[in-house]
Amino acid sequence: MGDIMSGSTSLIVRTVTLEDAAAIHSLNSQALKYDYPLADTRRRIESIASRPSSAILVACRGGQVVGYVQGDILEATYTAPMVKIEALAVNADQRYLGVGRALMHSIEQWAGHHGVDDILLNSGEERTGAHDFYAAIGYERGKKEVHFTRHLRTE
Repeated sequence: MGDIMSGSTSLIVRTVTLEDAAAIHSLNSQALKYDYPLADTRRRIESIASRPSSAILVACRGGQVVGYVQGDILEATYTAPMVKIEALAVNADQRYLGVGRALMHSIEQWAGHHGVDDILLNSGEERTGAHDFYAAIGYERGKKEVHFTRHLRTE
């Protein structure tokens, strides 16, 4: 995906590069509260960016990354393919300035380009501001679910 201009001439949404790893690491830490090593973030970006069924798009203002979105095409036996938003993060000082909206619009365009009609996302129960944002841009609340995880490595 090439560069995309949002409604504001000062905001550009483009495909991630490895040079964006430090900015994404910072966004993950500050905006999403995920503590994950920078070297591992870089490796994940390299892996994800190499898959045609995944996209990481970054929003830049003044040459600086101010937000990003990651989406992956999911396929299941019980539904048509959909894009799952794995992350949407925007710098605190850039919120309410159209960054999140531009990123979501861009990932929706990417999904459409890949023949996908539906987008799924999960948002932490405590992130009520994010819930309001998603509703404001046309997303509807789905069924309530309980999230389970299991760590497989015993080190």
